[in-house]
Amino acid sequence: MLALAHLSYDFPTAGLHDTVQKALKIIRAHELNAIAVLDGKLWVGNVTEEMLSHATHPDGKLSQFAETWNSTKIEAEEDILASLPHFEESGFRMLPVVNEEGYWQGYLTWESVAKTTFFTGFNTGNGGIIRILFHSQRDSLSTIARIIEENKGMITRTYLTKTDRPEHNSPELIIQIQTEQFPAIIKSLERHDVHIEKAFMFGSTEFVDQSRFDLLLKYLNP
Repeated sequence: MLALAHLSYDFPTAGLHDTVQKALKIIRAHELNAIAVLDGKLWVGNVTEEMLSHATHPDGKLSQFAETWNSTKIEAEEDILASLPHFEESGFRMLPVVNEEGYWQGYLTWESVAKTTFFTGFNTGNGGIIRILFHSQRDSLSTIARIIEENKGMITRTYLTKTDRPEHNSPELIIQIQTEQFPAIIKSLERHDVHIEKAFMFGSTEFVDQSRFDLLLKYLNP
């Protein structure tokens, strides 16, 4: 489920030389908290309502935020599951999707991700998603898989994705697991010094890490 296959063009963007006032009107008219800013077709960042509210003059250009753009995005060739942490951390309703060269392709909306994961069986059984900061010299895919299998877990999806956060140089390993023993798997991985960045749990036995998955549940059960 690549992000490229779920693009939306229902929401507008702003231009690098648009005014603060214009951007605020766009955000408020569509009840958003951020929009993508483009220089031609090149995505340069996102501007949030909070950033705009601190502008010194309503006629000032968006280019004044060049040093403080919000950099939340997802690449077109990434699986849409990779967007879940970005939606959670940013609180955005939509994420800009860019290609390898950084050109804007469209938006990935939270509603699209939630519907897609729901109708493809994402929440039909117990399990969850684990984000691991993966270091090739420290971690082993085979060891991680063995630990999961020993705890009666079945890996249904796995992929590596890069992170733009400067504090982390390692890629993130995203693993989707079907299991009745998700908490036990988490504890076992941690005992083996696997660095779990975050875990999302779903299914009928949600009794730990519920807050980690509130964003999806909020949409599915409004």
